[in-house]
Amino acid sequence: MPRLLLLLPQLPQDPASGAARSMRIICEIMAEAGWSVRALAVTANTAAAPPDILRGMNLAVRTRLPNRALYKHDRPVLEFTGDHSIHYQLLDTGDHTTFSWHALPGSQFNRLYQRELADHKPDVVFGFGGHPDDVERFIRARAAGCKVVFGLRNHGYKDADWLRDLDGVLTCSEYLSGVYREELGLPSTGLPSPLDPAETIAPEREAIFFTAINPSVEKGVFFLARLAEELAARRPDLPMLFIESRGSGGQLVQAGLAGGFDLRRHESLMFAAAVPKPAEIFRGARVLLAPSVWEEPFGRVAAEALLNGVPPLVSDRGGLAEAANGGGFVLPLPKSLTLETRTPVAAADVEPWLEVMLRLADDADFYAEASARARAAGEAYQPAVLAPRYVNFFQQVLRAGA
Repeated sequence: MPRLLLLLPQLPQDPASGAARSMRIICEIMAEAGWSVRALAVTANTAAAPPDILRGMNLAVRTRLPNRALYKHDRPVLEFTGDHSIHYQLLDTGDHTTFSWHALPGSQFNRLYQRELADHKPDVVFGFGGHPDDVERFIRARAAGCKVVFGLRNHGYKDADWLRDLDGVLTCSEYLSGVYREELGLPSTGLPSPLDPAETIAPEREAIFFTAINPSVEKGVFFLARLAEELAARRPDLPMLFIESRGSGGQLVQAGLAGGFDLRRHESLMFAAAVPKPAEIFRGARVLLAPSVWEEPFGRVAAEALLNGVPPLVSDRGGLAEAANGGGFVLPLPKSLTLETRTPVAAADVEPWLEVMLRLADDADFYAEASARARAAGEAYQPAVLAPRYVNFFQQVLRAGA
């Protein structure tokens, strides 16, 4: 039975981290395929307090308290068995963030890691992270005879020549693989991110809102401000919902004010706080709006919309078109709209989006066809559908050089 170790510098159950969730689901796929899977990670995360997250998952968590007579800075270790019999060890890093835990807790984490390599002898270590300590752990794995696969989920490794020394690089899209092939000469395998249906699919859905998530500069807040102004002025009967995250309703209002209009006067514009599961977002969504300005490595939210039968309207930048998988609408953004833009776009620039939105609102047959097409396209992200491709990838890594 092949042995796989998931090595993460953050919480694998972090609901706000698409990368961590994707890699956890990939490991669940491998466990389902008969691999023995263990996970070593930390509780540092971008969402809620880790014990609250774990309690919500109804896990039997055992806490190993530190022996401070030997190591006075050691912290508790949370241990439990998750889905598909994956054994987890999470070092409780307390108030440390995903960026600050490498100092004092880092030495304890390294001892836990060394014990995993010695006692359980993984055939493959699967992880990510660009901190020097992360890189050192990958080097140590290869020295111990393990294959190392790096989960590359963003644009942040353009100077990471050490990636070429690893046994495999797994990206979340063909688009991102192409970026690294062109800019770094790095060979990699692009596979879509698998989604957990239990976390993603709303059990019941009422098609009400034109929904946008995280109205930030990167996600197109200056485009969304103009879009909201035009839709609310013409069709106040069509509600828009903005899910706050790093980007907030306040930022959307300020973006409108920079263009000379006050979005607060429109009663059809609504705001909601971030939620722990994507399913809660799509429970009331009619259409997803994703006018990202930056080049998304994948566009996970578009794939989540597809699984719910929610037609996504996505920008023609980065990996969003690939993520929409033929089940959404790929629409243009003006070339003048960049990450440096600080005023809303012109009204004419949102017309192609408004045209599709109004048809989806007013033409029942058109909406039904778009929803069915979205749901069919979303099947590509079911773990059962993606499983053969992931299993084949890891088997090839394992066989290489054997």
